[in-house]
Amino acid sequence: MVALRINGQSREVDVPPDTPLLFILRDVLGLTATKLGCSLEQCGACTVMIDGEACRSRRSLQVA
Repeated sequence: MVALRINGQSREVDVPPDTPLLFILRDVLGLTATKLGCSLEQCGACTVMIDGEACRSRRSLQVA
């Protein structure tokens, strides 16, 4: 179980800890504004804000 706070709302998702945040947002939570672009974390399409810092959501939560 992974606990997240998204847009001020607490959420818990049952995913492996190496699941990329992008897939949690889009596939598990249905938040489709974040996009998959180049799959290499270079184009910026998967960028989200984490604690006020821009981060690539293609990475797993273990390295975010």
